[in-house]
Amino acid sequence: MGQQVFQNEYFTVLVDERMGVVRTVRNDKPFASIEELDVVFAQLGDALDALGRARYGLLADLRAGPGRNDPQFEAAMLRLRPRWVGGFRKVGVLVRSTVGLMQIQRHGRHEGDERVVSKDEDELLKYLTQED
Repeated sequence: MGQQVFQNEYFTVLVDERMGVVRTVRNDKPFASIEELDVVFAQLGDALDALGRARYGLLADLRAGPGRNDPQFEAAMLRLRPRWVGGFRKVGVLVRSTVGLMQIQRHGRHEGDERVVSKDEDELLKYLTQED
């Protein structure tokens, strides 16, 4: 789906102009350190900024990502998540498990962001492409 506009060791970013959706795909490589998160999310954030976030819905595909919820990681992601998902018209998060779904929903409630979390890609694409 879409044209690849960015890739690093952890993420691939694809843009579907026709649908108005940016897809960030997390791969299965674990982060080596918390410090590495800052570098990775700076790169990812710069790539997303260059697209003009407000024009798009974001589909964050986390299905391949390794599960992690230790306190240091959670604190770093709380700080870095806005650099990833902030500024998009709508945000949908695609997960592979119920545990992942519950974790992302918990983040959304804590952070006050509106995002739809699902294991169903078609449901998320429908949400991201429907007019407000």
